[in-house]
Amino acid sequence: MDLLDDDEHAQLATWGNQAVLKERPDTMPSIPAVFARQVESTPEALALTFDGQSMTYRELDEAANRLSHLLAGAGAGPGQFVALFFPRSAEAIVAILAVLKSGAAYLPIDPALPTTRIEFMLTDAAPVAAVTTAVLAHRLHGLGVPVLDVDDPAVCTQPCTAPPPPSPEDLAHLIYTSGTTGVPKGVAVTQRNVVQLFDRLDIGVELAPGQVWTQFHSYAFDFSVWEIWGALLHGGRLVVVPDSVARTPEDFHDLLMGERVTVLSQTPSAAGVLSPDGLEATALVIGAEPCPPELVARWAPGRVMVNVYGPTETTMWACKSAPLSAGSEGHGIPIGSPVAHAASFVLDRWLRPVPDGVIGELYLAGAGVGSGYWRRTALTGARFVACPFGMPGDRMYRTGDLVSWGADGQLQYLGRADEQIKIRGYRIELGEIQAALMRLDGVRQAAVIVREDRPGDKRIVGYITGNADPVGARAALAEQLPAYMVPVAVMALQTLPVTVNGKLDKQGLPAPEYSGTDFRAPSTPVEEALAGIYAQVLGIDRVGADDSFFDLGGDSILAMQVAGRARAAGVLCRPRDIFVEQTVARLSRVVTLAENEIRNVDDGIGPVAATPIMHWLHSVQGPVERFNQTVVLQARQEPLKPTSLFCFRRCWTTTGLSDCAPRAMTVGGHYACPRRALSMRERVFVLSKRSPMRPWKQRVRAWIREPERCSAPCGRPPRASWR
Repeated sequence: MDLLDDDEHAQLATWGNQAVLKERPDTMPSIPAVFARQVESTPEALALTFDGQSMTYRELDEAANRLSHLLAGAGAGPGQFVALFFPRSAEAIVAILAVLKSGAAYLPIDPALPTTRIEFMLTDAAPVAAVTTAVLAHRLHGLGVPVLDVDDPAVCTQPCTAPPPPSPEDLAHLIYTSGTTGVPKGVAVTQRNVVQLFDRLDIGVELAPGQVWTQFHSYAFDFSVWEIWGALLHGGRLVVVPDSVARTPEDFHDLLMGERVTVLSQTPSAAGVLSPDGLEATALVIGAEPCPPELVARWAPGRVMVNVYGPTETTMWACKSAPLSAGSEGHGIPIGSPVAHAASFVLDRWLRPVPDGVIGELYLAGAGVGSGYWRRTALTGARFVACPFGMPGDRMYRTGDLVSWGADGQLQYLGRADEQIKIRGYRIELGEIQAALMRLDGVRQAAVIVREDRPGDKRIVGYITGNADPVGARAALAEQLPAYMVPVAVMALQTLPVTVNGKLDKQGLPAPEYSGTDFRAPSTPVEEALAGIYAQVLGIDRVGADDSFFDLGGDSILAMQVAGRARAAGVLCRPRDIFVEQTVARLSRVVTLAENEIRNVDDGIGPVAATPIMHWLHSVQGPVERFNQTVVLQARQEPLKPTSLFCFRRCWTTTGLSDCAPRAMTVGGHYACPRRALSMRERVFVLSKRSPMRPWKQRVRAWIREPERCSAPCGRPPRASWR
């Protein structure tokens, strides 16, 4: 059933720029063709600056041409890959342009990667050659690929004229990203994909000569593609940031000031440690991670600041926000609306559009959608799916990101579909906890992850930077969030670790120390026994007599485990005692020691005290026996089969309603469990339109009367109706 009317569908289509899918695709040139026009227009303008040295557009073009001819002689051409193994440098920019001029695609490999990862990428992509420096060449020897030194004297012997231009449909690069299976996957993107991004792009900053850009990010991160070609395809000057400078916020700030940078692209993690002072003329393009409100409050005043979004699979980014302003961050930082040649869809699991304000998964279509995953046919088919909203043959990329449309037609990012975790039965969005941390005074940056330091023992841990007290931060969260969402620990760090791509390095976040800082050893046998049980259940090395069970990571489920293990050890306590007393020392004073106690376990028959919900039902007005709940179960569109009914009965059984409580009958303020079991026939009422037993209308009336059959005083159990 479609819950949206025509006007709502039209509004979503406008917001999602879906009309672009019906248009004839614009003809796009190749990257070298656009660059050649710029060289012809401004040959003596500065194109590149690195470590005090500069190159003009003419010099950069000639250097790339010479290296391109040498690469062609080594087998580089359309359909081939050339690996580039460089730190950030001017030579790397020359090599990238040279590879593209040859018609091949470049495979960027960060020198910071371990050898095993490098070897995998070279084996998987099978490049015809690898270009690097003399200093790094030894790391590629023995890995099965010919190695070319970018400073080889043979380069200077090559002609400086341009080779024949490549096709826009030739691949531009193959960038590897992490895979959920643990195997990296290469994302292939064409030259046309790159060029189309800049067509009709409006980020509040003119893409024109005179702009000064930084190339801050690793070549192995697609943010660098935006940085490089945003400058070089539009007559700007690209300032390549040395690795040593990029790692030091103070030095990087000095470089931005000294070079008078006008366009700065950063991840929130990197911008979070950078001061905006003195950079009023610098526009900030933020992306690749959720943008925290605090960052907008610090950076937006007095400058252009936009938030961009897009996976590598859709060529850098596919959405951009309207210019951000301080004071609007309370409504959430949007990832924006589609760029000119992109279309976006917020869909439910049946690929149906959802209304504004409703959470769905984001799908992206349009000219930016990449070619797929290199040598990963099955994965490509799973993520690059047929687009039912465009022309035949159109594809859309399933991002796995959860978003919703805002009233202003911009998308709000709400986290990953695979970041919705489930701990002890509760579904939790980590982004909600992170947002709560960011709202606390003194918190500058925050991250929330689930740690599983012991197999099967998942715990939420928060990390903050700034001057906030971590103990106070956790206490403040306890006042704002349900208990099951409060991190078991909050750790204060100087900075949050980031990867070479500038994203949060979750693997680099330290494990928390759950033990209290003022440790006092247990002093009595009972304290020693309880401390040992605490440590076993919590999975930590030691527990002090004054350490709080809940500060160490305990919760209600673990409290029951403590009570059970304590009873087995002859120390009798209740979970409630653990909640009240919390520490080993205090709990030891209220426990009872079991001395050869013989505990009889009854068979669950007879009167027992009513539960709070039974008391409540007994006190409300009206016929509570008619209470019923309707649940829609999604079934395949096929005739009702006996197997379907069996599955339904199985689901009903596994809800837990096969326990004794549904057989109970109320007697005054108590209830009792009779000694007999219930058959499934008594529990499930099947109403099928295909059943020949009675006329359909009679069966509908019988179904409507089903709730009347439930009777707590008479012990008639809950029933389920299948229709």
